[in-house]
Amino acid sequence: MQTKNSKLIFPAAVVMILLTFVAIFKINLILAETGKGDDVFKVIMTIFGVDRSKGDLIAIITTNNGEASRVKFLDSEAPYVVPLNASAVDSELLVEYVATFPNVNVNAGEEYKACVMTTKDLNLICSTGQNSPASRPEFVDISLNAATTTAADTQQETTEEEDATENNDGN
Repeated sequence: MQTKNSKLIFPAAVVMILLTFVAIFKINLILAETGKGDDVFKVIMTIFGVDRSKGDLIAIITTNNGEASRVKFLDSEAPYVVPLNASAVDSELLVEYVATFPNVNVNAGEEYKACVMTTKDLNLICSTGQNSPASRPEFVDISLNAATTTAADTQQETTEEEDATENNDGN
């Protein structure tokens, strides 16, 4: 015949074993991608010369020959557009965009490309960099006030180079 005390011994033993297990082993019930770790490639782009008259911005960062990219629309009148210094005027505004590439392997020395396009005139300004072997983010500074090369200028330069090559081959 079982007594009332003997019926409680088994559940109490199970609870004691579970409590002992929890005390010995730390249990993480929630596991999620944090974007932090050794496998995150990060580019911090600072865009100088942000001006409302140029329109909004589109920031583009690509790596691994275009296989991985991040694109961000940036409003030129948003609170994250800040002055370069306390006495800055409208043409001395800047915005910072941080692009992270979790679980993307970018070897040291591999190229990445950072571009900014203004929505008013669709002017594309790009900068190319190489991944540093140091475990730190990459930094890119782009000025919207910098002179840019148009497709016509590029075509003209290519034609001039071809003419120079032909002249050298003929001599």
